Amino acid sequence: MSLKQRKLELLRKKREYIKYNKLEFYDPYPFQIEFHNDKEDRRALRAGNQIGKTISGCAQDAFDLTGKYPDWYEGIRYNRPVTLVCGGINNDKTRDLLQKALLGDPVEKETSLGTGWIPKNCLDPKKLSLKRGVTDAYIHAKVKHFTNGIHDGWSTLTFASYESGKMAWMGDTIDIYHLDEEPPMDILGQAGRGCIASGGQIRLTWTPENGITEVVSKVESEWSMHTAEWKDAAGEEFDYEIDNEVIQFKPVKTLKGRTGHITRRTLEQSAKDFPSYQIKMRMKGIPVLGSGLVFEYPEEYITCQPLEGGIPNSWPRIAAIDFGGISKSAHPSAVIYAAWDQDTDTVYVYDGFRLHSADYADVAARMNSRPAWIPVIWPHDGNKEVPGGSTVAKEYQAYGVNMFHTHFTNPPDENKGEGTGGIRIEPGITSMQNRFKDRRIKIYSTFPEWFEEYRQYHLKDGKPVDYKDDLMAATRMACQSLRHAVTEQDVFQYDDEWEDEPRNANSVTGY
Repeated sequence: MSLKQRKLELLRKKREYIKYNKLEFYDPYPFQIEFHNDKEDRRALRAGNQIGKTISGCAQDAFDLTGKYPDWYEGIRYNRPVTLVCGGINNDKTRDLLQKALLGDPVEKETSLGTGWIPKNCLDPKKLSLKRGVTDAYIHAKVKHFTNGIHDGWSTLTFASYESGKMAWMGDTIDIYHLDEEPPMDILGQAGRGCIASGGQIRLTWTPENGITEVVSKVESEWSMHTAEWKDAAGEEFDYEIDNEVIQFKPVKTLKGRTGHITRRTLEQSAKDFPSYQIKMRMKGIPVLGSGLVFEYPEEYITCQPLEGGIPNSWPRIAAIDFGGISKSAHPSAVIYAAWDQDTDTVYVYDGFRLHSADYADVAARMNSRPAWIPVIWPHDGNKEVPGGSTVAKEYQAYGVNMFHTHFTNPPDENKGEGTGGIRIEPGITSMQNRFKDRRIKIYSTFPEWFEEYRQYHLKDGKPVDYKDDLMAATRMACQSLRHAVTEQDVFQYDDEWEDEPRNANSVTGY
């Protein structure tokens, strides 16, 4: 064999070695290293699209299944074979993304087995089980595990999908669950139960395309959270403006010195491919939508500092409540207070609060600490009966809250009587949209809870999602009830004139 032939043969062997030992050449970004080295048993990586979140999860799967941990690794280690269940939204996605990432291309499995993150020498084609009814998809794979370089048994890898239901995720003792993209709550719960006996771990890698759902809220409040956006994988220096925010990109280096893969061209192309409201979610991994944000206006349009000298006495005021429950899973009670500058037709939301798991007395006590002369608008479910024959609204009234004399309705059409406007949400949303657009609504910067809801208030299938929208609902009712707003002077004049009349004599103010 000639020298040239020997060199070509060595080059061929080198390429083949790299092809079938991908894990050995893993070159993570700093954010990926932090995720891997986290020793918490519940950890999540929330990231933008195409930044490497699934790679992070699958590389970690390969570490644990094989026991082949890199020198820089400081995270949780297993010195024995493990049982690992991983999956995604449906069977096809699980096959095309996770199975391909871990084992190799499912279509060309004869030649590609071992080209994924699990090395070829850790796999045995005879120890792979196909999934029924899903072409080229595996359900189980046995993986050689090594401790300190010594083969000590076979790990078990199982592929599942959310569409298969929670039964597919059940197991007696599961060491690790890898959830790629957001799971339904029952799947997350099943993963938690599967880890009880093993004391195992769950990791989630996802882009928050469904907004801040119940699952996302639980993960972000209770788990060890990691986040990554496109600038964490930037390949060049440039500035990019989105929603009046200038984001600075600077080159990021991987562990081995490779420059990041996100460029200005990447961003510009994405801006063409996605609606404007999706760019932040896809670029920064910010949870913003179901089918789109309800309100897409920058916060600086609507934020204001508390007015110097306070709210003028001549501005009418109104309050609104969205009723909550007392169970831990119930919506919180939410109340907002608004003032109306009639000269400019601008609404100022200047005060409010949310109370979780609070009974009527607790909420009423908070409300009674505000001026008692401000009428409180309430939704139609305030007419719901409670034990003892009273109603929710009357219970608040009994605690001294100045409840309006009837439930909320939208403004009536011209030439139609009060109360004929109905209770539909859409007119209020449209009215608020117009106020945001014209900057005729201002929210005090001292009301952070309001902005939390504003950022995540989103649509799904064309309808506002009824989740963490309580302050938004109260604001909508207040804006649609300005015809009932009053000044303190109005109330006192009314009391002097009608001191012997019933409190609900006036159908407009309720006084």
